[in-house]
Amino acid sequence: MLGRQADLRTTLPRDDPGGTQARPRDGRTATSRLARRAGAGIALAVLTAVGTFTAGCGKDDAAKPTPKPSAPATLARPTASAGADGRLDPAHLPTGWRLVAWPQDRDVPVFAESSPGTASPGTASGGDEAARPSPPSDRPPTGAAAESAARTLANPNAQGAPLALLVERYDPDWLRVALPVRPNGTTGWIRRAGVQLTATPFSLTVDRAGHQLTVFKDGKPEQVYPVGIGTGSTPTPAGRFYLAELLKPASPAGPWGPYAFGLSGFSDVVTTFNGADGIIGLHGTNQPDRVGTDVSMGCIRLRNEDITELAELLPVGTPVTIT
Repeated sequence: MLGRQADLRTTLPRDDPGGTQARPRDGRTATSRLARRAGAGIALAVLTAVGTFTAGCGKDDAAKPTPKPSAPATLARPTASAGADGRLDPAHLPTGWRLVAWPQDRDVPVFAESSPGTASPGTASGGDEAARPSPPSDRPPTGAAAESAARTLANPNAQGAPLALLVERYDPDWLRVALPVRPNGTTGWIRRAGVQLTATPFSLTVDRAGHQLTVFKDGKPEQVYPVGIGTGSTPTPAGRFYLAELLKPASPAGPWGPYAFGLSGFSDVVTTFNGADGIIGLHGTNQPDRVGTDVSMGCIRLRNEDITELAELLPVGTPVTIT
C-alpha cells in the first residue's frame, strides 16, 4: 500500500514558468503523433521523496525515518523506431501497443464517466430484472453529456506526479481513458485537445495464484518475476489497471525498496493508508525472502534488483492485468 508523501519533487520540467502544465521529463512538446522510444516515447515520471514514507505495505513493516537522497534518479530508456519516420499513427498501433494520454492542463475535466457499479439506462430499481453494470460507450459524449463534467482530475496528482491516463479508445476529438479513481474499473472521456499522446509496447500480468509477474512486449512474453501479494484479509485486487506513477523512496533499504510504481487501482478492503486512498503499489522490499508469498496489505512486492530492472524498462502508463 502506498501512502501520500509529505514532500515530493518531480524531475519533470514544466512548459511555463508558473508550472501550470504537466510535461514529460524528456522535455518534448505535445504532438498529435507518437514519436519515439520503446518504453513510451516518454521518460518515466520519477519522483524523489524528500520526506519519508511513514509505514510499509505489509503489516510487519516498521515505520522508520529515512535520509534524503543526494540526487534525483535519471533512468536510461531503450530506443526503438516505428515506421519509416519513427512515428506511430495513434489510430493504428502495432500489436501489443497502447496509447497513454498526458494532459497538459492543471485541471482535467472528465465526461460521461462509467463505473462497474453503474446500472444500465432504463433498468428499474427493485424490479424483476436486477440492475446490471453499464459497459462504457465506444462513442464520444454528445449534447449535455459533452458539456457537463462528471469530475475534474488534478494535474499533477496527489503524489506530485504528472497525470497519466491509459487510453482505451481513440477519437480525433475525444479519448476514453481508464481513471485512477474508485471504484476500480472506472472509465471516462477527456477532450483530445491539450493532451500529449505517447505509446507503450509493454504490458504486465500478475498471476496471484502462481505469485508471478510476466512482462509482455509487442504482445509477447519477455520475462517472468516472482512476486509477493496481499494476504487473505487484505488481498491484492483483481482487475485491469495501469502504472500511474513512479516514486523513488528516500531510502532504498526501506520497505518499498529503491522504486515504487503506484497503480491506478485501489484495495477493496483498505480505504485509507498513510493519508492516501489505499493505492495499490508495485515496489521493492526489505524482506526479499518473503517474495513469492501472501505477505502484503495488497501491494505487489518484488526483489529490489527486479523492481530496479522494471523501473529502467517500463514507462508510466503500462497496462497491468491482475488475475
